[in-house]
Amino acid sequence: MGTRQRFAIPDGWVARGFRFEVEPTSAEQPGRIAQAFGSRRFAYNWALAQVKANLDARTTDPAVPLLAWNFYELRRAWNQAKDAVAPWWAATSKEAYGSGIADLVVALHNWSDSKAGRRAGGRVGFPRFKARHRDHGRVRFTTGAMRLEPDRRHLVLPVIGRLRSKENTRRLQRLAAKDRARVLSMTLSEQGGRLFVAVQAIVCQQPQTPSQPQARCGIDLGVGNEWAVVAHHDDTIERITHPAPWVETHTQRRRVARQRSRRIVGSRGHRQANAKLAALDRRAANLRTQSIHTLTTRLSSRYGTVIIEDLDVAAMGRGMGRRAFRRTVAQAGIGRVRPTLAYKTAWAGGQLAVADRWFASSKIHHGCGGYLADLTLRQRVWVCPCCEQTVDRNANAARNLRDWTGPVAADSDAGCPAGWSCRPGAARGRPRRAGPRSAWRVRGSTRPSSGGGSH
Repeated sequence: MGTRQRFAIPDGWVARGFRFEVEPTSAEQPGRIAQAFGSRRFAYNWALAQVKANLDARTTDPAVPLLAWNFYELRRAWNQAKDAVAPWWAATSKEAYGSGIADLVVALHNWSDSKAGRRAGGRVGFPRFKARHRDHGRVRFTTGAMRLEPDRRHLVLPVIGRLRSKENTRRLQRLAAKDRARVLSMTLSEQGGRLFVAVQAIVCQQPQTPSQPQARCGIDLGVGNEWAVVAHHDDTIERITHPAPWVETHTQRRRVARQRSRRIVGSRGHRQANAKLAALDRRAANLRTQSIHTLTTRLSSRYGTVIIEDLDVAAMGRGMGRRAFRRTVAQAGIGRVRPTLAYKTAWAGGQLAVADRWFASSKIHHGCGGYLADLTLRQRVWVCPCCEQTVDRNANAARNLRDWTGPVAADSDAGCPAGWSCRPGAARGRPRRAGPRSAWRVRGSTRPSSGGGSH
């Protein structure tokens, strides 16, 4: 079989995702939805069993041909065996089975890349069989009768039929009606007892320009009282605190969790407590998402260059020690700000610059370049050892990020940390930061400590 070409987004179009909460419109639809979820899970487990059987057979006899781990080979094998292993396969859409096989192919490649060291992040284990009680139901449709209705309140999925959207679909339907949007796929999923449809589409978008294309800003993210500190181009500091409902929601969740622990599993009270917990978790996630989108949209539409630091959020969580501190890192959602800014700055015509992870933005005084090597997380205000000025930790870090100039391409900087310039003639152990300002001197060790980039 020849190599199939991947879909390429045409010039002038961008890929976008839209998510709508839906509900069934007939008494038969819940059963169809559950059957679609189960069909996807069945095809996933069947294909995984074929892969494992092939690997076991090759262990015994290396002459056994290898079963290719690609979607088209596994889909062909499924089409040949479905009449025998699943005589009821025609009761649901063929996309449900294809969705399960596609998910398995992705899981197998993730495991293979992780084992070979080609995949960044934590270790990925070999795929396991999916059970109904621990698998999040979802199914992806790429063909068939899938559309948004002109009334802007309903979506149509193959076999499942017409679903009512709890919010207006105008933001996508009006573009599709004018041939300015093309739907590529629809994914139906269940989260917290509710149904959602995620629509993947390409949208025609004209080139845009930020309101201040020559200006730049720096963002310092944290997990304390100040969620984000922004240093604007005019040297004003904007402090964004954690939304108060986050704390209230967590307090309510602890109370409901204690109530659930006193209920009998399977009882009506236990189900009601689970519903309350799901509602609180959903509210916390929605508040977090709203804060991230509000901040990133405002900055990407205003500035031509946005600078953010490269945070290792997973390491920050592991280094916190106490469970309450690790939970704070997860609840802050600071790991989602960078990828959100990445695509929004591209849409707005700007660019996102990521400062080096080892850049000690909190320990270098923005005014004189003084360096405090033993700065701890408890110190939110510190005194510069060079000019003896009082320095606000978060505001100083945001200003340093705003003035970040990136790595210097020079032979003399080959052994220096990224973003630093060890120029010839400089005293050993006293590198200078790359940039036009000669006042950026570092007092202390040549390389900042491993915690220099964290806050």
